[in-house]
Amino acid sequence: MGEKKPGKTVLLPNRRDALRGLGTLGLGTALTFAAPSIVRADTPYKKRLRLQSLNSGEKLDMVYWADGEYLPHALKRMRHFMRDLRTETTHEIHPGLLDLMWEIDQNTRSKNPIYTMSGYRSPQTNEWLLKHSDGVDPGSFHMRGMAVDITQNFLDPEEVYRVALKLKRGGAGYYPTKRPFVHVDIGPLDHWVYPAMPTPGRDKEYDRQQAEKAAAEKG
Repeated sequence: MGEKKPGKTVLLPNRRDALRGLGTLGLGTALTFAAPSIVRADTPYKKRLRLQSLNSGEKLDMVYWADGEYLPHALKRMRHFMRDLRTETTHEIHPGLLDLMWEIDQNTRSKNPIYTMSGYRSPQTNEWLLKHSDGVDPGSFHMRGMAVDITQNFLDPEEVYRVALKLKRGGAGYYPTKRPFVHVDIGPLDHWVYPAMPTPGRDKEYDRQQAEKAAAEKG
């Protein structure tokens, strides 16, 4: 469905043949066999995201960054697209999360849009999920607009996880459930495979890092 734009960050050509066979391998084999190599391209003129919500069916295809700046109207549209569908509440989505999704998209083989399952999550929804399901982080970065659950290649749902691990932009969790998905966030570096959980206290670690950064900037 559509083509990726030129000038993107791409996988090394000599990895492609190896990557084609990963859909038939187990997670452990896949991760050791051919984790994608990341190549940095020149900074593009603009960055585009193609998203589709698997829950609402909504689609979003837009340039969110151009000429070195995030576009305010695009960030506003993203805030609505990534809203909490249970409560219909919105929250600012951290631009760094958009960059992470963009970079993941540049390094996957799939030409599909990125399919989202959960973006912003209100504290009320997070509390409800804690009581009615497992695998939920009480300090989830979803509540900060800094996390999203996604998939892209239905024949190889692990691919997004492998790319996220290689990028090392934050947290990455693979959930090989009936409907597999990958959690990515821009909190402290971490990774896990369900039923394992993210490292406890990552939200507090992030707050501590931000406080230290602010103090250092003040001199």
